[in-house]
Amino acid sequence: MTWWILGAGYTGTALVRALVAGGVAGDAIVVTRRDPAVAAALAATLGVRAERADLGDPRSLAVPAGAIVVCTAPPGRDPAGEIAGLVAAAAGARKIIYVSSTGVYGPGHGAWVDETWPIAPFTASGHARAAAEAALAGAPVPWVALRAAGIYGPGRGLAARVRAGTYRVIGDGASHVSRIHVDDLVAAIIAAAARPVTGAINAADDDPAPIGAVADEVAARLGVPPPPRVDPATVAAEVAGMLTADRRIVNRRLRDELGVRLRFPSWRDALAAELG
Repeated sequence: MTWWILGAGYTGTALVRALVAGGVAGDAIVVTRRDPAVAAALAATLGVRAERADLGDPRSLAVPAGAIVVCTAPPGRDPAGEIAGLVAAAAGARKIIYVSSTGVYGPGHGAWVDETWPIAPFTASGHARAAAEAALAGAPVPWVALRAAGIYGPGRGLAARVRAGTYRVIGDGASHVSRIHVDDLVAAIIAAAARPVTGAINAADDDPAPIGAVADEVAARLGVPPPPRVDPATVAAEVAGMLTADRRIVNRRLRDELGVRLRFPSWRDALAAELG
């Protein structure tokens, strides 16, 4: 069985490392990037195979028969068309796993949001993900859309920005934000490949928390002043939308159907691991 990973960036690279560590042979893993030189360099570092692939160029999508296709690439100019092209190219695949986003949901106003919550995106990226998911629904092979909450991990932690004094809390800090550590998202991808589960699945931890409370606790642990609050109107609409949606993401399908045991069930666990 081949793992064919489209857009091996932050999450895709973490997935490859986990697969190799778990005993998957390097020649059974293909990493793809739009730039073939970048793909080759990444593959050489990871000890796997490389191919050029671009969602915007369907002719470049050479998906092997029987492959597990994992799409971690962000949407381009035509999200629906791009995923329709991938679906066509992956007609002989074993399964398609698309890493989507909780941004497809409408505002939560503090509510717990499961996979039945209305699809009503209000940011550009949310609209793009929703369009991509709609195209994925037409796949003739089993598929899973992992709706990832805010992805964090090594190199993407809050602590470094708070320590540097560059982090700002959008709004009054009361909006709940759900998160998922990259290691747990990788575990969800691997579980989605192994289990006969299909459809949309939220990928989030157990502890959605107000953004202000998280930032203040991180600052206290670091011994620095709490980050300032800023008016949402003063930051990019995309950023403001993501951080003021006030959704508490339900991860029941992730736990019960995919069987994922979270390594970092709370951002506090990751913070403790990072700071000691």
